[in-house]
Amino acid sequence: MDKAEIFNTIVGIMMNDSSTLKDIKGINPDAFREQLNPDMEDEDFLYLVKSYLAGFGVVSHVSFGSHQAPAKGFELRKNSGRLFVTSAAEGTGLKKGDEIIAVAGLGIDDFFRENQAVFVSAKEERQYLDWAYLVKRSGCVDVVRDGRTISQQIGDADPGTLPDALFEARFLNENTYYMKMEDFAHEEEIQRLYDDLEANIEKIDHLIIDVRVNNGGSDSLYFPLLPYALPEGKGYDDVDQEAYGMEILHTEANVDRRLAEFSSYLQTEGISEETKVLLEEMAGELRRNRGKGFVKYDSDNSYFAGVTGRKNAPEKVYILSDVTCGSSGDNFVSMMKQMPKVTVVGRPTLGILDYSNCVMLHFGKYYFLYPTSRSLAIDEGKGMNDVGVIPDIHIPWSEEHLQRDVDLDYVLSLIK
Repeated sequence: MDKAEIFNTIVGIMMNDSSTLKDIKGINPDAFREQLNPDMEDEDFLYLVKSYLAGFGVVSHVSFGSHQAPAKGFELRKNSGRLFVTSAAEGTGLKKGDEIIAVAGLGIDDFFRENQAVFVSAKEERQYLDWAYLVKRSGCVDVVRDGRTISQQIGDADPGTLPDALFEARFLNENTYYMKMEDFAHEEEIQRLYDDLEANIEKIDHLIIDVRVNNGGSDSLYFPLLPYALPEGKGYDDVDQEAYGMEILHTEANVDRRLAEFSSYLQTEGISEETKVLLEEMAGELRRNRGKGFVKYDSDNSYFAGVTGRKNAPEKVYILSDVTCGSSGDNFVSMMKQMPKVTVVGRPTLGILDYSNCVMLHFGKYYFLYPTSRSLAIDEGKGMNDVGVIPDIHIPWSEEHLQRDVDLDYVLSLIK
């Protein structure tokens, strides 16, 4: 496909197959078509398509990118109008704690105004993905580092310094256990965490689960944590909870694409039985409803029927959350927050579950992600888009977070 064909295919999908179509019309694509040129640079094409998709206002679950783009290798956070580097790999030219004060020669406010079309959200804490893309694209920034202002070229991250998703478990004191889970996709690593938790459960009074960075995955991979969070002897259905369900857009194209993805994923080595059951249940629904448009998803929740709170379990569970927790991470925080002995501490999650169950399409060097399900919470005015899951205890992000773990220190003070 040439660039015009790719763009028109994306427009057609957003008009016919994306589950956003009930609520969001987006921007008229004609103005973007006029800018298309078969000889335009790849970066300019990426910028154009991203600008079109930004008009739908859906972070992450509506996205376009290049398979050939090198890993950014850094994370940014905008806070009170200031742009900070919160992590950086070797080779990028950036360091944790840098404050970026200019991008491509423009101050932060002026650069934002010039590139506002690319930003999906109007809320600065939810713009970190767009800022990272634009900083990488610009190639040059001015930063304040150790009290000095320097001009810094943005380089490619050294692959050897790029961190893998982090899974960690350790005692913070004799009866407080800490677990970090940066996604719900790496089944073997997650199972090792659960094995370690079970091996130490007799000693644990307080469990802290850190999903401040969590890139989602499969909901079934956090289900084994429910017995630790439920009150002893109580089932999932015994807990007061808000549950709205979802509807799935069963266009023929969506069903065929999702079934192909399920088939591929089910071949993954080490996939859990819970994940298999969940995928096979959803595949059955897809086949039954092919071509029927929006249909409410009818889950039998068979997994939850046998889940009850354990006797050997922590007295209290704390969840650390932040805007860099999304998708299945959103769902995990939302579900755990409703458990009586769970307290969520930190900042709202990314909040991208209004439109979910995504399909990824590949156009040579490019990829396009779009959602096929729609949360029924939207119809009740309870959607989470651009809001996220609100923590029980909100700790605003500040520069101090660059120096120490403010959130974890706060939870430890509560425990004391």
